[in-house]
Amino acid sequence: MTGLQVLDAPEGTLIAGYTVEQWLGAGSCGVVYRARRGREVVALKLQSLEHLGGWAGREVAILLRLSHRNVVGFRDTGLHPVDAPEWRYLAMEYVHGRPLAQWLEEENPDAHGVARLALGLARGLEAAHAAQVLHRDIKESNVVVREEDGTPVLLDFGVGDYTGAPLLSHEALPPGTPRYRSPEALTFSRAWPLGRYQPTRGDDLYALGVVLHGMLTGRPPFPDAESPEGVDAVIHQPPASPLEHNARVPEALAAVCLRLLDKRPDARGSATALCAALEACLSSSGEAGWQVPLRDATTPGAPPAPAEPRTCPVAGLAEDSNDAAAPRMRRRAPSLVVHAPLAWRRPQSRALAHTVAMMGVGMSLAGGLWWAGTWRPSLGATGLGGLALERARDTPGQPAPRGPAAPDQASDLQR
Repeated sequence: MTGLQVLDAPEGTLIAGYTVEQWLGAGSCGVVYRARRGREVVALKLQSLEHLGGWAGREVAILLRLSHRNVVGFRDTGLHPVDAPEWRYLAMEYVHGRPLAQWLEEENPDAHGVARLALGLARGLEAAHAAQVLHRDIKESNVVVREEDGTPVLLDFGVGDYTGAPLLSHEALPPGTPRYRSPEALTFSRAWPLGRYQPTRGDDLYALGVVLHGMLTGRPPFPDAESPEGVDAVIHQPPASPLEHNARVPEALAAVCLRLLDKRPDARGSATALCAALEACLSSSGEAGWQVPLRDATTPGAPPAPAEPRTCPVAGLAEDSNDAAAPRMRRRAPSLVVHAPLAWRRPQSRALAHTVAMMGVGMSLAGGLWWAGTWRPSLGATGLGGLALERARDTPGQPAPRGPAAPDQASDLQR
């Protein structure tokens, strides 16, 4: 595919009964709007059937298998428009909150707060793995912290996988983000570039370890993971303990993080074991050091590692759905934009619009009549009109020409 196809839906556009209210984000895998149907507010994702093929339905198939408070909820799906479908729409729970990186920077949590967030993510991942689902792209920008109760929610299963899913990618590695790739995935891609790597639950756990490391230290375990040297480090070098970057990290929490970053997939354990380890950490969080913010409030440390752009398997545009990235994504215009018809919000709007239009026509007519009654000719027009009238008087039987009134006629009209 040579370009991205995005459904450009202005505010008020009606799509499958949902009224678009706000643009939320866009990328190579589609565009997301906040939309409303009645009292229900949803995140409405639209994907091109022609350009994304089977990927357009992959996230639907995954979310139908999941129902958990730490995983974005499924609401509705279908094709749009009904008579000649070009788009798949996916209505999801609209999570009112902040992206994880923003939440960390603004809240400056202590170790207890980080452990609580990590536990929520581990529980969401545990539910996904129990349903034979892999996320395959866990990272900061795919986590939102709910504003009401501080619950972390896993988003964007668009490049995920599940048992029995059709094969959609023919690359050595499945779609994902380089910084969060596991050592075994990078080893495979080097040894068998024409092969096809089969991700496991260990890949998700490693990516969660990278996220946890950033939550604790404000930096990834391997900052230059995309370069050949960085790939070597991920494959062969042990990661630095979070304690080496931040002395405020409790040892128990640093140990959990290092276990997730272990080079051996089996040593990472399972999401269930991770939940148990984090619960044990929280049970001891009353001890000294757990209630201290992980960075100085007056001297902010390095911000959390910026989320890497993800490349969709069938497109070349990076995806970033953060609100702060919205202007940048808008400027990165797609090569093909399809405009949807504008919908009225309420039935009464049509009658109101008609009334306003008729009032405008009436006012225009009234203004025209007033102008005609008060119009004054210019001097040039007056002179020409007077000359024509004089000629008409000198020529018997010749009618006076129509045009601007002579000065005496104008005064008669005024009188």
